[in-house]
Amino acid sequence: MAAVKVIGRILSLGFPLPGPQVDNYSFLSAPSFFDYDAIVVDMAALSSLLEGVINGSAEATTFADQPVRNDDTADRAASLAEILLRRRDEAAKLVENGGVIVCFAHPETMHRGISGLDAVGDYYWLPAANGGDFDAALVCPADGTQADIVDYQHPLAAFVHRQLSNLTYRAFIDVDHVPGLAAGGGVFVCSKGGAPIGVELPPVASGRVLLLPALRAIPSGDDRYVMSDDLQAGIRRALGAEAPGREPAWLDSFALPGLDDRSAALAAAQQASAGTQAALDDARRSYEELARFRRLLWQEGSVGLDATVLDALRLIGIAVYASDPNAVELRIDGTPVLLEIEASEHDIGMAPHYRLRQRIERAIERRGQATRGLLIVNGRRLSPPGERGGGISDALRLAADTMRYCIAPTSTLFDAVSAHFRGDDAAVAAYRSRLVTHNGLLE
Repeated sequence: MAAVKVIGRILSLGFPLPGPQVDNYSFLSAPSFFDYDAIVVDMAALSSLLEGVINGSAEATTFADQPVRNDDTADRAASLAEILLRRRDEAAKLVENGGVIVCFAHPETMHRGISGLDAVGDYYWLPAANGGDFDAALVCPADGTQADIVDYQHPLAAFVHRQLSNLTYRAFIDVDHVPGLAAGGGVFVCSKGGAPIGVELPPVASGRVLLLPALRAIPSGDDRYVMSDDLQAGIRRALGAEAPGREPAWLDSFALPGLDDRSAALAAAQQASAGTQAALDDARRSYEELARFRRLLWQEGSVGLDATVLDALRLIGIAVYASDPNAVELRIDGTPVLLEIEASEHDIGMAPHYRLRQRIERAIERRGQATRGLLIVNGRRLSPPGERGGGISDALRLAADTMRYCIAPTSTLFDAVSAHFRGDDAAVAAYRSRLVTHNGLLE
């Protein structure tokens, strides 16, 4: 079984982002960018910081606690010019490593008077797909609060959707003059007038660079943590990474038929590992082959959850067509079904509904009839399944009832997997049938 990527840490610069997997610094005080899987940058905060150091109104230090001075001759101080040049190299290395850069876009300010450098713009450090300098002229001034998600398949679409009432965009991206945009990146958020304000730029090395509309304000209280969790989840999906952390303690109460036997075999092989590594590897592989289905109860993302959901569906006799991960289709006892999967540490909102609705509308155009839809969701994923209350918002519950599609919590799929391993074919068949006949939340 291939190794699963687990996200290490996110570096947030000038954008307060709470969470144990996030380090918060300024653009000048942060550790090296390439030691992170992703960085989040508020471009307005970056611009203000640079101007403050240049004119002396702001103090800054490096990660090593050296004072930053706009003077390349200052004794025992770090040169602003040297740090800025280093950040550009670090950003290039991050995307070469497959990392993600997320920027809240603002129009560029040109900063003059940096000792040892010509005028430098806010976007000077961003890598470009053609290996040259990023053309900040593509980020054009604009102001507004009204926006629409135009591509709900994008990893960051769910984050932006939950923040729609908190947006005050300051720029739009002139995509008509972005070389290679049609072939690589894409627009996923537009203003009400159709201006692109949320864009993924053409691929840079093996990484991703995204420009998002600015927020009106950082949410306070619990909403701040919800915002952070949503953004981190979107970044993990962009990285194709599992959620971090250990399995929840409550997971031990969810047994799978045969798992205890495989656990005992693994423990015995570990004790005897000094004698044979092959036996240990075989026991670990056998244990993980079954234990991985418990990820249905707590994981998220394309690797942590989506792949396990598809394997579980195949296991219980459902045909899965997943050549395009953004357009997974099922055949359940002969019925075609469009599938969307979503997970969150909070109640699932409307983002997966909009993705599914777009796909159903496209299917009507192609086939002349509506295709059945299915959402498999893992809301409130870190709470025991019995304490989640369905794990979906009231709006999503109403949408499923209205459009007549099924929402199946991953806990119900876990139960079907357990029935399969018990040999309860009748229970498995009944579950498959409910997926294509039940409308609304499957409880």
